[in-house]
This record gives sequence, C-alpha cells and structure tokens, in this order.
Amino acid sequence: MKVRNMEIFEIHASYCGVLASSKRLAIMACLDKQEMSVGELAEAIDCPMSTVSRHLTLLKSKHLVKMRKEGTSVFYSPADRRIIEACSMIRMVLVESMKKRGLVAQELDIDNIIE
Repeated sequence: MKVRNMEIFEIHASYCGVLASSKRLAIMACLDKQEMSVGELAEAIDCPMSTVSRHLTLLKSKHLVKMRKEGTSVFYSPADRRIIEACSMIRMVLVESMKKRGLVAQELDIDNIIE
C-alpha cells in the first residue's frame, strides 16, 4: 500500500486545524440548530462579538460557513451540513467513550448539549 498524493490529507489537516477550537466547534454546533447573527452567536457561546466575528472570518475562509445579508444584519449558516454531521459524530464517540470510563453521567444526552 502506498499513498499516492498527500495533498488531500494536507487539506484535511488544515480543516481540522480550523476546527481545533472549542469556540469554533460551539459556533458550528449552534449553526446546526439555526441560522444566527454574530450577536446571537456571541450570546449563545458567551463570548465577545469581536471574538466571534474573528472565528467566523476564519470559518468562512475555509468555506465552512456561509453568510446571508438581510438589510443591515448578517446571518451565518453551515456551508455544508456534512461538516456538522462529522463534528457531531466525533462528539458522540467521545461521550460514549467517556461514559464507558465513568467520566460523564450515563444520562448525558448528546443531542441536548445545545438548548
């Protein structure tokens, strides 16, 4: 077996690097529920709007989120739902693994992490 082209793995690592932030992962999880503005996201993840805006700029640069303008408001949503699904799957694996080791309550519901 031989890997013929490492480029896709380099791109994959770059995407994973962008997602290697708890704030950006929380933003993506919020956007899974609904389209949101910077202010709504800032409130949801308890973070300053300027910080959320920087995170969104980075996510947008990697085409992970898209924006829509409505008047003076800008709303963000996932560019591709499969990224949301992939992140959700990773969280499910982590929670199940932690439950098996007794690190989290058995009744923790992965689907209710975001209200």
